Amino acid sequence: MASDRPPEGPPPAWPDPEHPGTPPAPPPAWPPPDPAGHGPPPAPPPAWPPDPADGAAPVAPPSSWPAGVGPQGPPSAWPAPPTAPPAPAAPPTAPPAPPEAGWDPWTPSPGGPLPGGGGPLRLHPAAPLAELAGSAVILLLISRGRPAGLAFAVLLLLVVGAFRYLAWSRFTYAIEGDSLVTEGGILNRTRREVPLDRIQQVDLQRKLRHQVLGLAVVRVDTAGSGSEPEVTLDAVSVAEAERLRATLTHRDAPAGDPAPPTAGPHPAGPGTTPTPGPVGPPAGPAHEPEREVLVIDHRRLALAGMTGSKLAVVFAVAAAAVGLLDDLPRTLRDRATDPLTDSTGTALLVVGVLALLALPLALVFAAVAGVLADGGYRLTRRGDMLHLQRGLLDQRQANLAVHRVQVVRIQQSWLRRALGFVSVTLQSAGGSRQVEDQDARIRVPILREEDLDALLAEVLPAAPGLPALHPAPPAARRRAWVRRLVPAVVLAAVAALLLPSWGLLALVLVPIAAATGELAYRGLGWATIDDHVVARRGALQRETALVPVAKVQSTRLVSSPLQRRVGLASLHVDVAGRGRTPLLHDAAADDMARLHRTTAEAGAARRDERAVRRRVAAAALGGRA
Repeated sequence: MASDRPPEGPPPAWPDPEHPGTPPAPPPAWPPPDPAGHGPPPAPPPAWPPDPADGAAPVAPPSSWPAGVGPQGPPSAWPAPPTAPPAPAAPPTAPPAPPEAGWDPWTPSPGGPLPGGGGPLRLHPAAPLAELAGSAVILLLISRGRPAGLAFAVLLLLVVGAFRYLAWSRFTYAIEGDSLVTEGGILNRTRREVPLDRIQQVDLQRKLRHQVLGLAVVRVDTAGSGSEPEVTLDAVSVAEAERLRATLTHRDAPAGDPAPPTAGPHPAGPGTTPTPGPVGPPAGPAHEPEREVLVIDHRRLALAGMTGSKLAVVFAVAAAAVGLLDDLPRTLRDRATDPLTDSTGTALLVVGVLALLALPLALVFAAVAGVLADGGYRLTRRGDMLHLQRGLLDQRQANLAVHRVQVVRIQQSWLRRALGFVSVTLQSAGGSRQVEDQDARIRVPILREEDLDALLAEVLPAAPGLPALHPAPPAARRRAWVRRLVPAVVLAAVAALLLPSWGLLALVLVPIAAATGELAYRGLGWATIDDHVVARRGALQRETALVPVAKVQSTRLVSSPLQRRVGLASLHVDVAGRGRTPLLHDAAADDMARLHRTTAEAGAARRDERAVRRRVAAAALGGRA
């Protein structure tokens, strides 16, 4: 039976020499000749046979073909020509080479954009306006409504606005290969490349002016950041900020599962502006469901403000009131303060009354400050990534990978200890302080003690919870008392000699110092459990640090002459990032020496070191390739 496949070429002996007009010999892949015919026809022209759908008339076969050779019957019966094989897939493009010696700093580099972009991107066009908003308010307040002041303020705003526009027009950012690249500067051009695998955290901030304009500030932190973030994008659209956060935080996704294209901002260029678009789901961990870890309502946040550091707002208000008192006319000020200086008893009475009146006001201020700072608090987890969203007027979002947590700090004031609450701070290797105004980006303002183990299971999966701590030796109690009693006695003696009327009052400092020393001694404790070191210290404000041994950079064993005399020592546990160094204070010298020797030799530390070496070796091989 004849094959239904179209002829692809005659055998090597074809064509017949007696027919000089026949086409040249096709390749040897020609099928065997039809047993009932004269052999297969040669391959038709490229357009053979014509498609009747195109409206073209059928083309007759060449006249030099032998009888019975070639397509027979109507065009609809002609066999279809062989289809061309699919084109091979385009080879992957290599990452762009670093800038050479002839790099032009005045032209944005043609690096790879974010998914959905086409080149280096600019910040949002409204970014200079957002930066000018705060300056405009300050200048208008300073001018006090006077014509000369207003004219000067307007002129200064124009100059600052022109400078901001030039800075905006010369700044671009892009993701080139495995790095986040920024280029900026008006006169001195700066190009900064941040490897994606070195990024510790990506945080978003939306102050009130950014919320009005629909903008967000993106801050990128690395382990080497100083007092400022490594990269600050101030400001981009909310959609672009979310896309950047998803791209940078899920950079460990498999290379074979790229994120789908999204409608992102246009490449930087004359007259182009970022255009927000739908955010596509990033690859890898982004496909995992998001789990809710912790939600704090407004009532609990108000309690956090009244029992935490938000009470410091009252001191700021008091300082402002004192400043306003100095602005009063001298006669009015003297008339108001003379009754307070008539006698010590009157002064104490006035101070007591003011304190009683200020206490409710202080609590109200602290509660409002707590709700405004942390309103809408929501902590979630997706895969290895923690995501925090908080704030009403100043909205903030922070991201932190669980494997990058260096220290978990648990704080308790004396009032929270009585109520059964704690606060928790997660410290990463990121070094800047400007993102969350803290040493770490993830902070839990208030949490019940019974919920602490559940939170630790989320942020430190290998930690079994807080263990029972070893108390400090009795010699540490004497040191705690002496360190506080000696300054208090000296201060009371000096006050009694120089201010006789205040000398008896200064003696109250002595029992207060003794009580503080006892609390400080009881606050000391340490423990080791499952490759984690736990250290606690503090008198009124206690802090417990939980450190994975794998994150320990170094340990320092310190022993002063007075400590050696009573067999005590202190062990400093150094970790990456900014913040107080975890300290095991005034513990037994033998225990601290043993812990000092074994910390760097722990199994978790060795495994972490091997993993780091593998990553470095893989990066080196990839760079040479």
